[in-house]
Parts: sequence; C-alpha cells; structure tokens
Amino acid sequence: MKRPAFARRFPAQHSLGIFAVLAAVTACPRPPGSASSPDTFRAAVSGSEWELHELRGTAAPVGAGGRRATIVFDADTARVAGFAGCNRYFSSYTLDGEALRFGPVGMTKMACTDGMGLEQQLATALEATRRYEVSDRELTLFDDATAVAKFIRPAR
Repeated sequence: MKRPAFARRFPAQHSLGIFAVLAAVTACPRPPGSASSPDTFRAAVSGSEWELHELRGTAAPVGAGGRRATIVFDADTARVAGFAGCNRYFSSYTLDGEALRFGPVGMTKMACTDGMGLEQQLATALEATRRYEVSDRELTLFDDATAVAKFIRPAR
C-alpha cells in the first residue's frame, strides 16, 4: 500500500517531534498577570487588603483622614468590601476565566468633607470592570478597553 504524499514528506520521527513541540507549547504556564481559573484568582487576591493607587490611569486621590480606598475579596462568598473614601462599601463579584464583573455597589451613608468624589469614582470603576490582571502585589481592573483601577497589596 502506498503512503499518502504528506506521510512521505514527514517521516514518523518528524511527526513525533512536531507533536512534542506542540505539547510543550500548550503546557506552558500562563504569563504573569493572568490567572487560569476562578480558584487561582481567588487564591491570588483573597486574604489581603488591597490599596487603590490609580483610577483611569491617574493617581487616585486619598479619602477622609488621608486614607487610601481599599478592596478585600472574600473567596468563600464571592463578595468584596472596603473603604471607599468616606464610607464602607460592599458588592458581589463573578468570575468567568479572566472576565470579572462586580454587582451593584452598596455603601454606608456617612457624610464627609473629603472622599465623597473618590467614592463615586471607585463605584463607577468597579461597576465598569470586565476583566482583570493580577500579579503578586498588583491587581488591575479593566473595562472593555482600558485600565479603570489599579490596586497594590502592601508589602507584608
């Protein structure tokens, strides 16, 4: 029986080599800044308070008392909470691969002379979030096109 033309051009040892290269490439770890599953994301972000450093590419203002806005992820309940600039806030979140969505943001109702504008900007950024990138100490949230918020995990 005559072998097909492609089989004559690629002997078995070459086919095994090509297969080995393809297997190695697909098994490579994902680049830094990405998480491969919801469990990986939750492990990377849970258990720490992250401080807001940027909003839409500019330095984030500080809130009342000179405090930075924060976010804390609760992996068990898929909820977040933190300091928004004057008030405490809370929301839910959902993950689908690298897609991240926050539910409606709720807040306590104190009035402050500082931090109220920051609260609105942070709530808008969270509700606009569609995806994320996370590394050891940096969490960046993106809308459809650009970074909307960057949080830093303080050194331990």
